[in-house]
Amino acid sequence: MSKFKAVSRATLSATVTVTARANTRHALLASLAVSCLFACSSTASDVAAGSGGASTSGGGSGGAVTSTSGAPSGGALLAGGSPSGGAPAAGGSAGSTAAGSSGAGGYVPSGPCSPPLDIKQPLEKLSATGCMSASDPRKLADFVIPYDVNSPLWSDGALKTRGMVIPQGQKIHVLNCTANSAECLYGPEDDGRWVFPVGTVLVKNFIFDDKFVETRLFVHRDSKTWVGYGYQWNEEQTEATVVPDEDRTVMFDTGQRQVSWTYPSRYNCMLCHNKLGGSSLGPETRQLNRTVNGENLLEKLERLSVFDAPLPKPYLSALPTPYDSFEGKPPAGASNEDLARSYLHANCAFCHRADGSNSGTLDLRYGVTLANTNACNTQPMKGGAGLSTFTLLTPGKPMESVIWARMQTLDDKNRMPQIGTYVVDQPGVKVVSDWITSIQSCQ
Repeated sequence: MSKFKAVSRATLSATVTVTARANTRHALLASLAVSCLFACSSTASDVAAGSGGASTSGGGSGGAVTSTSGAPSGGALLAGGSPSGGAPAAGGSAGSTAAGSSGAGGYVPSGPCSPPLDIKQPLEKLSATGCMSASDPRKLADFVIPYDVNSPLWSDGALKTRGMVIPQGQKIHVLNCTANSAECLYGPEDDGRWVFPVGTVLVKNFIFDDKFVETRLFVHRDSKTWVGYGYQWNEEQTEATVVPDEDRTVMFDTGQRQVSWTYPSRYNCMLCHNKLGGSSLGPETRQLNRTVNGENLLEKLERLSVFDAPLPKPYLSALPTPYDSFEGKPPAGASNEDLARSYLHANCAFCHRADGSNSGTLDLRYGVTLANTNACNTQPMKGGAGLSTFTLLTPGKPMESVIWARMQTLDDKNRMPQIGTYVVDQPGVKVVSDWITSIQSCQ
């Protein structure tokens, strides 16, 4: 049984800490806000850009292991099985002129696991949302479609389970850059991105050693707004309570180790789930082209009629899993480049893409050629991250590459991502280092 040190408002001041790192990050985020680089929630311009959503969290929170007894272990991924009752689910993405099938107009919530009527007043208890099973609060409700991804976002070693729901009668739109190049404003690399309809709710659970620490709901409230809500689980694992709209850090005991976990503010959720990246960090055709419980997830979703048109066949090739993880193993024969570019796509390209005003010209989307990433032998816009000799990516030399340096530091001024993670992803650093070492030229 997990032992949370912060279990009530009465003890909050003694047990919830906002660290110096968090304070430094607040200052950095404030400067971003002044620069008008992000909004706290997606706005009407998202629809013009094809707003969509995906994984219920991105980096949002982080868990730092302060004493360990091996890698995190946990229950099996929730996947497979047809939903019984309720609405089909949806996934999400954006970056086009397309909108979800209910992309315009106001939304009136109805039924279980719906966006709240007032985005500032989410339901206090997770059990009241209807997103989890009434008979077992740690399981998704029957009508929530579970899914998994090939190349996960790093969340400080947490095991993650995922589910998605869309309103009755609504559909996911999938960008088809071959059939309709006009909806792919930033190139064919956006082929297969998903656009969610209004009313979508995406669920993600964060787990250490089979103990739930957080459930996050990412909801498409109306055509102008996406918002994320974090729910903190109690010691007994019977209920989770919505956390205040602020960053907060707790320590909990999984029974095997002490883990530090940070619940993100709703503002910080949207810094990663930003409108330029489509408000989504997970579901897309390449991510869900995988087999779970004997069935391809894309085939399952087509069987459930959640798309507004048949997916082009053959499906887009799957993103390779970058390293051994809960999601599986790298496919046989995958190159260093395949693995590293998959990792960078999932962990960086929601900001560092062709239309990302916070990233200059850096484009780390999967499928963009090395020369067109504008990384190779390019001087960075924001310094060398402590290196004396550097470019963003120096062929054959990871220790002279700012991309590598930002991944392997916890210094707030130099780390990437700047929020949402407090533990270095060592296997991820190695994957990118091996790729840079293998590069002989920028062509």
